[in-house]
Amino acid sequence: MVVHSASGSKILIQDIPGKGKGVITRQHFSKGDVVFTERPLFTQTLTRSNASVLASLSSCTPIEREHFYSLHNCHGPRKYPRELGIFETNVLPCGSNDAHGHVAQQGGVFLFAARFNSSCVPNVNNRWDPERGQVVFRALRDIAPGEELCIGYGKLLATREERRAEMKRKFRFECQCEGCALEGEALEESDRRRRTLYELYGEHMRDGIDGEDPMQGISEVMFALRCLREERLPVFESSFYFAGFRFCAAVSDVASAAVWAGYAQKASRVAFGEQAATRWAQLVEDPMAYSEAGTLGRMTLAPPDSPAWRTLGLDLVA
Repeated sequence: MVVHSASGSKILIQDIPGKGKGVITRQHFSKGDVVFTERPLFTQTLTRSNASVLASLSSCTPIEREHFYSLHNCHGPRKYPRELGIFETNVLPCGSNDAHGHVAQQGGVFLFAARFNSSCVPNVNNRWDPERGQVVFRALRDIAPGEELCIGYGKLLATREERRAEMKRKFRFECQCEGCALEGEALEESDRRRRTLYELYGEHMRDGIDGEDPMQGISEVMFALRCLREERLPVFESSFYFAGFRFCAAVSDVASAAVWAGYAQKASRVAFGEQAATRWAQLVEDPMAYSEAGTLGRMTLAPPDSPAWRTLGLDLVA
């Protein structure tokens, strides 16, 4: 049953077996395409309350309020009053909110976007556009007509047990996505990769690289990128390309650093849009403009597309 369509009927909401409502695409999207944009019905701060939600609802039209009350509420009345429960179930960040520790100070409820279901292998990424005051959803890979469009609700660099526990705690459901449906050896390998990715992310996204071994560091970055490809988590690629850039710039390997910066720019454009990609333009042109450039002496490393990585078994899988 089609409930609602958007973006010129490119995507639509319909019943998804075992999930309630979900978002389906009616056309092909290429990696990096904007799938959908939406302005929030209203926003709330981190100190929101049922009274503040009711105050915002009072400014909405009767039709908007009807749609709001049709949204899912995973919280019982013992935890939240009805209106706050609906908001907390469906809120999306309206600001910088990422694995680097940034927490959006405002969140919004979106009548259409609230229907995107969760996957631990998301094919769409949502990001707030402060200039336009809207949330933008971009395709993380090529998506065929008829596919469900899913975002990641929680921490993706975690084992299945950890991811399911988070979903149960926050949203009262047990994730059955393709990533969580793995069993046996496939699940063990996936858990191992995601646990490793979590550790490497924490190691290489910290401030400063003084005292690190550049060759070991960039090899770990290549291994992380390979794991991301195998886990189909491109949303983290730009961060690890940045880590590779840092090592090359730190040892004054200008040629390799420029290539790493170019890959980071491309990955940023896919997941986060042109605005996020523009910050890489200067570093692609002049890697030595980076603040840590030259701090680890001089050494020749390698760009991510170097054949040398294949010899070490660290080339990026297609």
